[in-house]
Amino acid sequence: MTTTADVLIGAPDRSTEEGVVGYAYTYPANSLAPTSTTAELPVGAEDLGFVSEDGLTIATDRSTENLRDWNLDAVRQLLTEHDATLTFTIISWTLPGLRAFFGPENVTDAGEEIVVRVNSSNIEPRGWVFNLKDMDRKRRVVVPNGGLASQGEITFVKGEATPLEIELSALADDFGEKIYIYTQKSAVEPDPEV
Repeated sequence: MTTTADVLIGAPDRSTEEGVVGYAYTYPANSLAPTSTTAELPVGAEDLGFVSEDGLTIATDRSTENLRDWNLDAVRQLLTEHDATLTFTIISWTLPGLRAFFGPENVTDAGEEIVVRVNSSNIEPRGWVFNLKDMDRKRRVVVPNGGLASQGEITFVKGEATPLEIELSALADDFGEKIYIYTQKSAVEPDPEV
């Protein structure tokens, strides 16, 4: 039975740890991905800092082709393509955020400054984790193998955060899966007598 406790919003789950935003992370692609809302993050996971108020968007695209019989009636449908993408915008100019956008090899900590190189080098896929929470219910979106599909424009405007918009292409992992969404069950039990 469905209750209003099953209507969830997409709020980020902020960390209580000082200096950690805690709702968007990236980690090396060869690491074991977390498999629940409460599982430890992989070694080497980096906090990406603040994400814009637009949050996280997941889009899937399926292309199919119909097989037709002699009478030209569709008798079977075949999947010909499937893509999954995620879009979000980092608004913190930190080492991890910049490395996520420009690629780890293109961002250097030079002591007093961060140096970013913009070039055509390939950016290897990484793992990604997004933590969400509504009231006491946690959700977690895990992309074990996410490649940088596109980068949004960087605009330098007075009075606005400088955005690092990322579109990820969720590539299949070793199990053929692209995205995992973990959601804690509601602690509210519907009354069967009502």
